[in-house]
Amino acid sequence: MEQSDLDLLQLVPPYHLQAVIKARHVLMATKTQSNEPLPGASASSSSPSSLSNTEIAQRLFDPSSIRLAISDLGEIERLILLELIVCGGRANSRDLALYFTSASLLDPSKKSEAAGIHDTIEMPFELSRSYQQNNLLQYPVAHPHGIFEQALRSLLMLGLLFWGKQTNFAGRDYASGIHDGVLIVPLAVRGVVHSEWKPEEDTLAAPASADMEEGARALQRVLYLYWSLVASMREGLALVSSGLLSRSALRLVMEHMVGKTPNDQVRLETDAPRLLFIRLLLMNLGLLQERRNALYAVAAEAFFSLPLLERTRRCYRLYRQTPFWDELSYLPEVNVRPGPAPLDPAHEEVVRARQAVAERLVYEQMAMWHDIAAFIARTKLYVPYLLFPRQYGPRAERYSSGSNPYGWDFRLRRGWLTHREGWHMVEGGFIRSVVSGPLHWLGLLELDREENPSSFRLSPDIAAIMSDAPVEREEAPWGRLIVQPNFELVALAPVSEALLVNLDRFAERVSLEHIAQYRLTKASVTHAIQTGLHAETIQQALEHAAGGVIPQNVQYSLIEWERQARRVEVWQAATLLEVDDAALLDTLFADKETRSLFGRRLAPLLAEVVPHQLSTVQEILWQRDYLPTLTSAPTQDTTTESGRLVVREPQWRLHDDGLLQPLYAVLDLYLLAEVECFSVRDEATGWQRITPAALQQALTNNVSLEHVVRFLRQYCEDGIPGSLLIRLKLWGGGYGENTDIQVEYAPLLRLSDQALQDFQADEELKSLLGAEIEQQSRLVRIDANNLEQVIALLRERGFSVK
Repeated sequence: MEQSDLDLLQLVPPYHLQAVIKARHVLMATKTQSNEPLPGASASSSSPSSLSNTEIAQRLFDPSSIRLAISDLGEIERLILLELIVCGGRANSRDLALYFTSASLLDPSKKSEAAGIHDTIEMPFELSRSYQQNNLLQYPVAHPHGIFEQALRSLLMLGLLFWGKQTNFAGRDYASGIHDGVLIVPLAVRGVVHSEWKPEEDTLAAPASADMEEGARALQRVLYLYWSLVASMREGLALVSSGLLSRSALRLVMEHMVGKTPNDQVRLETDAPRLLFIRLLLMNLGLLQERRNALYAVAAEAFFSLPLLERTRRCYRLYRQTPFWDELSYLPEVNVRPGPAPLDPAHEEVVRARQAVAERLVYEQMAMWHDIAAFIARTKLYVPYLLFPRQYGPRAERYSSGSNPYGWDFRLRRGWLTHREGWHMVEGGFIRSVVSGPLHWLGLLELDREENPSSFRLSPDIAAIMSDAPVEREEAPWGRLIVQPNFELVALAPVSEALLVNLDRFAERVSLEHIAQYRLTKASVTHAIQTGLHAETIQQALEHAAGGVIPQNVQYSLIEWERQARRVEVWQAATLLEVDDAALLDTLFADKETRSLFGRRLAPLLAEVVPHQLSTVQEILWQRDYLPTLTSAPTQDTTTESGRLVVREPQWRLHDDGLLQPLYAVLDLYLLAEVECFSVRDEATGWQRITPAALQQALTNNVSLEHVVRFLRQYCEDGIPGSLLIRLKLWGGGYGENTDIQVEYAPLLRLSDQALQDFQADEELKSLLGAEIEQQSRLVRIDANNLEQVIALLRERGFSVK
């Protein structure tokens, strides 16, 4: 809660209050041209000791009096007053001194502008460099005659600053600037300074039209390279149980992305944080997907076809708003116990702190190098409770597990953290991790060096990336694709990632530097055709990128390679149009509006219809007075072709009680529709469950028990549990009409058919023999000790045991 100006005066020692009144009277005498009294003063109140606090407040905080007081301030006093006002009107004096010292703002030779927001430096201060190298916090020593301390004294003597009530001044000089306490600017002073000097920080303005800088382009190129590597892996990139890449997959990624094998220090994916960040970013963008302990690529043409600014904004917003990355895992020189697991989502306080750091960046000046230590010191003035909200416990105990929202202990490798040292090691380490990590990787800022950076410079694109305004500026033209007669493809710089994704579908990449070199081969085109492309589509893509007709021999080769690749084809879910007059197909293929609805013409009377265009083709035929007949292929269901189940990945895990547990958040819609034919929705879990009634209903609808069993074995991980298979056959009549089981206690004779016939003819033996067991029955020996347990299990599964 803000303290009123009168409350501030009541906390001031009387001797200092008298000194302030005298200092302001002297100032008035030197500035006024007449002998008029102070505003609000009466003739009987000429003695300062006779004034009440209310009268003193009226005189000191009168706007005209404050204007006169601030008019003669020196440069350092102006900077201190402005910084305090901009950061909310209060700050710790030693934190303010650390920022002014590390940012070189106390150098008399350094000229500042009137705006007061000057934290850019050309060379890092030595104190900051020492802190950077040794990770030791070194606050500047408070000296009675120091520049900062003398400036504070001047402001205190003029009544423009006051100490907070937590500072104890018994027997101490109130106006001394060497104290360690909270400095507060009165509300009246803030209002006058705001109106006179306009000290509000100016946020960055997005440039009207400019090309995106190299940082944003580099990010998109890295995203494409990682995605293309995963897309080229048919079996995907292997993951271990923790969700991280396996050692072999990590080695492959390092060789592809960095150009070298990982050293002994890079054993886990967490040892290469930038690659892990790129991988998680691609997964959150929906370009990579985890399935069955492996990483697979998803179609990326739609994303890479977006404007560069829009793609960069999406990446930044994902990092800013989602918890997929946790900077607390990368605090230098700080042990966090137990700490986050490698892929645990970040705490909500971490996400809020990340946003606060990004918001502080927009107030830094462009095209200047900023010392990271100075940026950390200034952030402490504005966001003192960056990672640890004050409601969780005392400031001195917030790094203990019971006094922070994380439930962790934060310790130095050499001992416990103090609250002041802790801020620069934990919160400061967090800021350093944000600046030198994701914000740098996203292209928002540039570092002076990759290893142990000491300063950063904002990218010219940072305002446009952080803005929510619609993308108005046009994209820079991409380089042209050159298709050579020797089947070489050369994409001139700048190279579009969308073009690279398209070329990857049917060409082999040779190199990717300033220009992209590809080569068309029979193998690459054949593979593309097997995945659903056509020679005509490939030719159109090349001509569009090249801006003209491609060489004739390349056209002929594409057609010939397609013909050879399609000599034997198996079509799945194809739609064909058969006519009785070839002239009708000639007309449809000659018309530009209807040509796009068809694929290839397979014969004079037969053509392929483009998927999802069947209804449109029907309407066109109706308009031409044709009544087409729709005929479906004779299959039992949508999941079989020619009597065989289509090969798809398992979608469920089948439990003993018939419950189908989904393996993925989104299941194959065709398989889900099929399983609903012989199951019902379980109210408790929302999953599908196989019940006797549901199976009987499926049998009534001509779904065979054999098909259900084959379906479950094909699309359920680990198949069908043995106990459930027995019940399925009982529910579906798999054991015939006789489902009774009899327990035979009498002794049995095992003999041949001939001997049995002879025994039955013997009058003496015939009377001693019992009934013969049916030939279709089977006898199984059971230990007498296990008989009761076997009978109980059989009855549990649905058999009638006699």
